[in-house]
Amino acid sequence: MLVVYLGIVFLTIVILIAIKRPLYQAILGGLIMLVILYQIPIGDACIQVTHVFTHWDSFQILISLYLITFLQRMLEARQLIKLAQQDLNGLFHNRRINAGGAPLFIGLLPSAAAMILCGDIVKEATDGYLDPKDQAFTASWFRHIPESTLPTYAAVLLMANISGVPLSEFIIGMIVPICALSFIGYFSILRKIPKDPGVERSQNRWLDFIHLFQHLWSLLAIIVFILYNHIFDIES
Repeated sequence: MLVVYLGIVFLTIVILIAIKRPLYQAILGGLIMLVILYQIPIGDACIQVTHVFTHWDSFQILISLYLITFLQRMLEARQLIKLAQQDLNGLFHNRRINAGGAPLFIGLLPSAAAMILCGDIVKEATDGYLDPKDQAFTASWFRHIPESTLPTYAAVLLMANISGVPLSEFIIGMIVPICALSFIGYFSILRKIPKDPGVERSQNRWLDFIHLFQHLWSLLAIIVFILYNHIFDIES
């Protein structure tokens, strides 16, 4: 029954979103249903909510998520992710890297809007070489690889917080699975498309690298910031 209750909670959230309620109302409705179904005392529920703001281990996750969301909005407003994709094109001059590398970068951002941007870039890079199903597979597969590892996602932060596994050790341990997922995606899909992107080669790849760093430095900085604070908390 516990699994059924969990399904009802998720269904409540989905229904509220489907009837055009704001996300915070949908999440609140799911929480209320959670308290009712699992018969959690109101006092205990209030204490747990209070702990989110009074305990640093929980509050730092909240701060991290708000920082990432703010940064994501800034990157989208300035179209820096799309510019980074153009930098990849100039740096590697390889259609396969455009199709797989751009989703990897976009996958650093936990956003539904990023999914749309990712789909547009993959379609542009593979149009005429992959059918729509393979394009959807490519965009989804490579975009979700960072989701399993990087601290820009709530699931990774919660995992580290609950299990006590140092985030730095977890990321190092995920290097092999990430490489395996990348190779699977490359050999199953990306090898079907030609390497030549159909545009002129860049005359200055070093400049393209600098531009790539300029467009993504803020995203890299916030990942380092989260890692540093998590490691510092563990050591202290």
